[in-house]
Amino acid sequence: MEQAQLFKRLLAMTENEISSFVKHDDDISKSLMKLDLAARTRHIINAVQFEDMWQQPNEESQTFNIHLAMKLSPMTLSSCLNFEEEMNCLEWRLVLPKYADIKEDAKPACVGDYLAMMKQIDIVDINNYDITKACTYLDQAYDFTAFMNEQKQRRPFTRSRQ
Repeated sequence: MEQAQLFKRLLAMTENEISSFVKHDDDISKSLMKLDLAARTRHIINAVQFEDMWQQPNEESQTFNIHLAMKLSPMTLSSCLNFEEEMNCLEWRLVLPKYADIKEDAKPACVGDYLAMMKQIDIVDINNYDITKACTYLDQAYDFTAFMNEQKQRRPFTRSRQ
């Protein structure tokens, strides 16, 4: 199984859980403060747990990126106790442009549009995981049926049509 499958599953979980925490049309500044507070307190939202949030310089573009680190929540980890693979160390990060560094004509109007500007999702130490086993674990621990048919439902991290 390809690494892309693990990325897709983690992104789907993250989109779903963050969209229950901040609404697509919410104010960006307030939502970023809410996400930052959640990261500092290691807030749990159903299947995921916020771990940390920080900014880091991007040497290529001379701007900063925002990193939002996440892990599986205790509820998710305990849902498959008989699974042989160690999943409590699985950590992934959303990498977003720093809002202040976005050009004025490209600034998003709401937090959903800002999250849609995500540059990448990084999985920490991805080479330490058996991708097939990790995907099997996530399939057992999380219901992905809502994401199977994307055409029926707008994804939270997609830009609004204007």
